[in-house]
Amino acid sequence: MNLNFGVQKQPIYGTYGEFTIESEDKKITAQYLLTKMKPGAENTWENTLADQMIPWREIFKIDELTFDELLQRDLDDSRVANDLIPYLLGESGSNARFFPPILAVLAPKRIEKSGILPYYPPLTNHTDTSISFGNLFEFEKHTLDGELTPLGVLKYNQKQSALIIVDGQHRAMAILALHRTINQKWGDNKYASYYNHLQVNQNQIKNLELPVCIVFFPDLHENNHTFKEKGIDLKSVCREIFVVVNKNAKRISPSRELLLDDEDLAARMMRNTLSQLKDRGEENASLARIYSFAFGDSLSDADTRKSEVVTGQLEYCTAVALFKIHCAISFGMKDAFNLIESGKDITHNRRTKNKERCQDLLKGTELAEKWNYFDRFSGKYHPLQQVQLAVNLLGNLTDVVILPLFDKFIPFAVYNQAMREVYNQLQSPLLKTEEIHIKSFNLLFEGSAVQAIFEDHVHRLTDKINKSQEEGKTISDYLTYQLKDAKNTLDAVKTWEEKIKYITACKLFNIDDTRFLSNNSEKEKKELIAKAKSILDAISTQAFQLGYPMTIHSIVELIIKDNPYTPYEERLRITKFIANLYLNALNKYFSSSSDTLHQKLTGFITESRVNIFTPSELGLRGLLNLHIKELNESQWVFFRYAILEIVHCKYSYQGLLDVLNQSENQDLAQKYIDNLPTIINSILQLRQEYIDKGINSVINSKEFKNQIELNKVKLETQNLSKEEIDNRINNFIKEKQTEIQLLARENIKASLGEFSNKNKLLERLNIINNNLKFTSGIAGDIQEFLT
Repeated sequence: MNLNFGVQKQPIYGTYGEFTIESEDKKITAQYLLTKMKPGAENTWENTLADQMIPWREIFKIDELTFDELLQRDLDDSRVANDLIPYLLGESGSNARFFPPILAVLAPKRIEKSGILPYYPPLTNHTDTSISFGNLFEFEKHTLDGELTPLGVLKYNQKQSALIIVDGQHRAMAILALHRTINQKWGDNKYASYYNHLQVNQNQIKNLELPVCIVFFPDLHENNHTFKEKGIDLKSVCREIFVVVNKNAKRISPSRELLLDDEDLAARMMRNTLSQLKDRGEENASLARIYSFAFGDSLSDADTRKSEVVTGQLEYCTAVALFKIHCAISFGMKDAFNLIESGKDITHNRRTKNKERCQDLLKGTELAEKWNYFDRFSGKYHPLQQVQLAVNLLGNLTDVVILPLFDKFIPFAVYNQAMREVYNQLQSPLLKTEEIHIKSFNLLFEGSAVQAIFEDHVHRLTDKINKSQEEGKTISDYLTYQLKDAKNTLDAVKTWEEKIKYITACKLFNIDDTRFLSNNSEKEKKELIAKAKSILDAISTQAFQLGYPMTIHSIVELIIKDNPYTPYEERLRITKFIANLYLNALNKYFSSSSDTLHQKLTGFITESRVNIFTPSELGLRGLLNLHIKELNESQWVFFRYAILEIVHCKYSYQGLLDVLNQSENQDLAQKYIDNLPTIINSILQLRQEYIDKGINSVINSKEFKNQIELNKVKLETQNLSKEEIDNRINNFIKEKQTEIQLLARENIKASLGEFSNKNKLLERLNIINNNLKFTSGIAGDIQEFLT
């Protein structure tokens, strides 16, 4: 006997309708059911829908989603618990308690891991009044006496379906929180602490309902190859709806806009880069991880203004910064890659729309033959497969530079190791049983938005208590306990953050982290952390993170300048070589020449080069500080100059030699040496420009002009002639110019160990020449350059 009881499907009742999504030759039919969800314990279909309408963070593991699948904003539980729910319960003083409909898309879940499938299963039934997609869901229009009515029923498989909220997740969460509270369904949910104070009964919520519009797309199933060929799937349509619905709503963050942008090729590249940072193995603790990159709805300082440090949390880069890097490398104006064109900026959007740059980069690929339109905003213009190929090819030219920087550049690498140490400690069986450490892990490693929401929650609780005190009301023990617990959690997080900073500093400066604590005072510990912080803050700026890949690609452009038809694969090979060459030299600079593990502030940390990015100390940042105080993104050109100085200085050049003397890539080593005289000329020219800018800034400053006027007044009281006064003022100005010039030189010497001239720099080239046994023609070029 063959028993087949079928698949149980949960019904939803409502009124139906349809609309279309159209763009050029693409037209997709969308059908919807307008229904409702209710909190409560009556076990009705409305209650079941409330159970099903849960946020993505509970359906899917964020680590398993691609960045093309991240749609929803970060959920602000503090706002839901302290604003929306009191409004629904009538505690806010409002008479009307109603929310507008939320919008959700019905989609099939992936089985093997988190996420959604791109298409519904094949149609198994399709008539004028009904449609069925196998075991996933079915929809039927209701008829009465043979006539269609506006009523319909949607029956869906709860285990295989996901309802993706594209608008209204905070409203849905308010209903869900009340539903879970009345049914005692919070369990061990890590967000329950936001809602534990709720005390509701069935009578309070019996009249609460939330309208829901559930949308599905009957055209997007496995057997419809027309849409597959066009690259239209459920994920892209969900993204399109989200963008349209939120266009005039509360502004989403720049990061979220980029996560949803399918037209901009650079935005697609950014998402690819972020995706590569996910699911990285445990074999190497120094690898950069996704939790060090701010994305989503965390509006960091770097997103909203051109700030010095990229973000105020533990992240050292943002999605916005990665996007700008991709824009610059793939679509930057040609003159920005000229080493001495220091005034040519690429941080403005209008300077990163260079179609010719994109076309040059793709030479020798199949797209060079197929495309006649290389616009940055052509993500929906070309066939999807070709767009993805372009994104992979162009993005790779940036990723082969920036990802090794985040993984292997010593200041980033030791920070990554420190983060991983704390990550593993908090995931240990012992700490995972303690609630305060569970919360600390969530706040530290689930993105800065999570921590920002929690901090906002603390402020809301504090305001509630203060308001109750002002009004003479009794403060509940629970509210007092909740605030105390929240503050204890933030204190614990701060302790872990300090530990990360301390471990990072010890690893960076070769210091024994255990023995240092027992042998030194708190003051020395703070000095240790501050020294490391000045370096990490600088390399966490958009200025540095843009300046570094621009340095690499500027050198690449110099090397291929005589071959304008360089194919993509050769350009990529040169890019990898220069990136490896410079990263090796940078790591020589930012590491101790000794392997000794120190117990005090001795060794590398005492060298003046560690102050290279400290504005108040002698160093290259001090050189810039003579005329520019704030280090914003437009100062990427300063970091290009600084990197060129660093990699060729006495501390680093051995790192260049190590790579140039390797047996592989000797042709590229030769090309680099051929171009080294030009590179050194550029360094010296840029150096002099920064010195001159520093002098001119001081001489033209309001303070110095006031000094000149005061001196004139004093001289005039001495009955001197106008000529004599002018001579003395001129001498005073010259003395100041000399003083600033000497100060500039001291800044350079402090970071580079010397104020090197072209002879000194090219002596190192002679060493390379001897080791590699290059032709005498190179030596002749050197002598000509020296003279």
